[in-house]
Amino acid sequence: MQGDIPSEIIPGSIGQQIFHIPGPEKFTWDLEIDLADQVPVRYQGELTGPRIRHEVSTERVESGVRPFLFLDRRGDRGFIHQPAGEVHAEIQQEMVSRRDRLALGTIADPRIKILLQLGDYIRSWRFYSTFNITTDKIRKPVLVEPEPWLDEDGGNLSAVLHYLMTEHPELFDQLQLHLRGQIRGFQSLTVKARSAPGEVMTFWREQGCDRELSLADLSDGSLRLICWFSLCLHPNPPSLICIDEPEQGLHPRTFPVLAAFFDKASWKHTQIFVTSHGSFFLLHFDFERIALLRKENGAAKFLKPAKSKTLTDMIEDLGIEEIEYLHWSDHLEVLS
Repeated sequence: MQGDIPSEIIPGSIGQQIFHIPGPEKFTWDLEIDLADQVPVRYQGELTGPRIRHEVSTERVESGVRPFLFLDRRGDRGFIHQPAGEVHAEIQQEMVSRRDRLALGTIADPRIKILLQLGDYIRSWRFYSTFNITTDKIRKPVLVEPEPWLDEDGGNLSAVLHYLMTEHPELFDQLQLHLRGQIRGFQSLTVKARSAPGEVMTFWREQGCDRELSLADLSDGSLRLICWFSLCLHPNPPSLICIDEPEQGLHPRTFPVLAAFFDKASWKHTQIFVTSHGSFFLLHFDFERIALLRKENGAAKFLKPAKSKTLTDMIEDLGIEEIEYLHWSDHLEVLS
């Protein structure tokens, strides 16, 4: 959605090999999304290789109930259609698009209502990896933002905290309350202006220290915990949040509260996917909420352990603590 399709999935990662293997390699997607309109829309597409760059071979957007087409693309050509409505007149036009760009990501015409809303909705998704959180950036002053979401590297944490402190003080107080319960000696946070115009930085008070500390004085684990709390407390979070191994670097005593934060945010505000290899971390989630990905014949299969009668009987007989043993012994995967 944000720009050209890169030559690898994640720069510098093993993902760059995906489309350099001879053969008809491809990714496909098929999403049904509720835009709070009368009917949901369905977005399908296919990304193919190998070539010099990845290429979008198809893209299609249609209504979820009626067979009504908004976008139909084959290669670099297709058409877009906006039906007549109370405000918008009907639009039907041909489209020429670059093969290394999603056509949906290039639409900026406000008359194309459904496609514009769908593109903005997907752009709002955020993907966080604990290993990509840039603690060096977090420790520096940042510019104030009007309604910031946490950047995927966490670098604008102070801007997010400033927003909560000034616009939603009740949420900022909740954040401090939970930090007091999880980090020994913590007393309070405050976000202050710095010497450069529009810049702010977060400061920290703790018991037994006669001066304020800045985020530069905190451990990586403490910074990540503040990131996840701030993300979950945001009053208008991204519509989809994916986090890879959020428990890394955190003290195990924080796991119950962190899991509760994710659970509450996912019920009230957004959708959250958390991936983890932490057997003990899994204990703090409802068994119905746990899924696993298992490779079968080169493909990843999405499984729900709670659908296995054998596993559910074991949990009922032995208690939720059995999940930890089932996970590290691979029985959770084998029996799902």
